Amino acid sequence: MSLVSDTHGRVLERLCWVDNKKYPPEETALIILGDAGINFYLNKTDYKNKKAIQETGYTIYCVRGNHEERPDKLLTSIHIYDIEVDNYVIIEPEFPNIKYLVDGNDYFFNGHTTLVIGGAYSVDKWYRLSHFQDHSKWTGWFPEEQLDLEEMNEIKRDHFGKSYDIILTHTAPISCEPTELFIPGLDQSTVDKSMEEFLEEVKNNVGWKLWLCGHYHANMTLANKIQMLYYSIHNLEDLWNKWNRDEIK
Repeated sequence: MSLVSDTHGRVLERLCWVDNKKYPPEETALIILGDAGINFYLNKTDYKNKKAIQETGYTIYCVRGNHEERPDKLLTSIHIYDIEVDNYVIIEPEFPNIKYLVDGNDYFFNGHTTLVIGGAYSVDKWYRLSHFQDHSKWTGWFPEEQLDLEEMNEIKRDHFGKSYDIILTHTAPISCEPTELFIPGLDQSTVDKSMEEFLEEVKNNVGWKLWLCGHYHANMTLANKIQMLYYSIHNLEDLWNKWNRDEIK
């Protein structure tokens, strides 16, 4: 089991080459920490991309990002129980190897209890909307990109006070935002930080031993046991051992 983030429609590119070497054939499952880019256009481009991924034989687990439609809104999507991760995921029957993780669900990955929370705000929202006035066509922006208050409260009710080995999110808690990666000249007062503020509450009210996220397009450590991923593919156990060397497995 390995992880990557923000593939933006280039999943096959990430699968094929890592550090100029062919990706290990023994690896069969990949978690994408949001913005996989396969429900972005909602047209034939997405279909071809998903068909190509399905044909690789890899299992792809997708955390929901901001530049993609919610999987439960896809016309053919269904919920199924995935015994491999011990909870429900969303799939499209034509592409059963692409599995969308449900916001607020907990899963088992490599035996690690894992809480998944997707969603984020698109800082380029107004740019996209201003360039695509006809909303019947592609805009690259989806109005339900963030969790709403009801969804946040449900996660608080179901998970606050509990402990997990790992938390997987798309964006990061607000105290860990990589401000050095913010877009120069962008007025941050115009950016909705509700997801980051909510994840800060999660950080402080849920037990966890490793937090992995994406969104900001860089590979870097944000805080103790909080790591952001981007282009490079990382083995889950390598990340776990890096931060939890003394854990008894």
